[in-house]
Amino acid sequence: MKQTQEWWCLDLGFSSEIGAEDFDRLLESLLRFTPDLVPGRKRVFLEMSRVPVRPKPDSFLKRVQVLARRIGLDASSWRFGIADTIPKSWVQTRWRAREARLLPVEAYFDFIDPLNHFECTRPERERLTCFRSLGMKNLEYLFTVPKAAWLVRFGEEFDSFLEHFEFGERFVWKAWKPAEALSEETRWNAEEWVSDAEGLIFRLKPLVDRLCSRLYSLGRAIRKLEIVLKLDRPVPDRKIELGFAFPQTSRTLILKLLREKLSQEMDRNPLTDPIVEARIGIRETERRSQGSARFAFSSEEERSEEEREKWVELISYLGTKYGEPSLESGARAFQATLTEHPLPERSWKKTWYAETPPPPVKRIEPARPVLLFQTPETIHRTGPWLQRQNGSFQERYRIRSFRQEERIEGYEWDVEDTGGFERTYFRVEVENPQGKPEEWWVYRDELLGKLMLHGLY
Repeated sequence: MKQTQEWWCLDLGFSSEIGAEDFDRLLESLLRFTPDLVPGRKRVFLEMSRVPVRPKPDSFLKRVQVLARRIGLDASSWRFGIADTIPKSWVQTRWRAREARLLPVEAYFDFIDPLNHFECTRPERERLTCFRSLGMKNLEYLFTVPKAAWLVRFGEEFDSFLEHFEFGERFVWKAWKPAEALSEETRWNAEEWVSDAEGLIFRLKPLVDRLCSRLYSLGRAIRKLEIVLKLDRPVPDRKIELGFAFPQTSRTLILKLLREKLSQEMDRNPLTDPIVEARIGIRETERRSQGSARFAFSSEEERSEEEREKWVELISYLGTKYGEPSLESGARAFQATLTEHPLPERSWKKTWYAETPPPPVKRIEPARPVLLFQTPETIHRTGPWLQRQNGSFQERYRIRSFRQEERIEGYEWDVEDTGGFERTYFRVEVENPQGKPEEWWVYRDELLGKLMLHGLY
């Protein structure tokens, strides 16, 4: 079954001009709602049908206004509409009507080219006059005339209107893709020269904030960045690289590591002249986990994301500061994760921290019984019964289930004077002579061929 599309049209209005750079920044910010964007002239179309967590319309508009203010845009007059195709979503946004019969005849031109603002020139005004002279006040009146007559009169124009109006879901619109290289730069007057690391960090903080915000919207994390410093005199630029042991998006941690890196660099190689310009370029990124709160809109999800980011920040800082590889020992920072192995001392391995922790090893060991016997008891099985010695009597327990749990082997170099052992453990549900259920921890000694009761749940 084909999934119905759902396009959200965000109309930026026509009261003020929006620069190309600001418009691209807005598109990057909108990627946190959906990865499928189709930009038009002062309008953006978001395909929301495949978004796992869709925001409420009012919440969506408020969040868009917050993102716009960060860029320096006034979004107070912005509005949006929702429909199953791009042309219909634009028409619904502009005219606030869902039914074709309620649309004015001017909507005819909106269907022809929904991505661009229609400028009513003299031929279009004459056409509208013609429509109105024929008594056509609404869009539905166009279909009272045979389509062939309109096609003969208007040709490709009316054909485009029909395709967008009747078959808009069949069109494949070109999605917008962000630039691969990200960079931010700043410059200041000669009177505001910077000559130390602390003053430089003050200048770099807005750049880091903007880069982290852009990367968060793009769903990516920083692996390596480069700082380029331009000095007052015409000398070669100073370039400083900073790599992270783990993919990083925390601006707090980045600034902390930048401060340490710049202090070390300036102590080793003091500046000969003041800095008058700085640029930060992202050299290497990595896709963030899909489990991040990129599409989260509830307060509980945001709080969970903040707690996870704090943990990521701590691990990343320790890994970057103390985990730099050396020729002798390689990388010094790692994590220990569980792995399956019969020997406990070998049931872990080194691994690097990832934003999404690896899935836990399934059932490393089964749940242990509450009561474990110091000396296991010998029991006997006869058909559906287990027999256990109780003083001078043999008590019979009916078996309700017999489930194998694990196999344990002790080698001769591990167990002195025993030659080793091999045990297969079972979790057994039985019914005692009084008819009450019990659960036993039983093993079969593979070397002796005996059943032993080792514990009770």
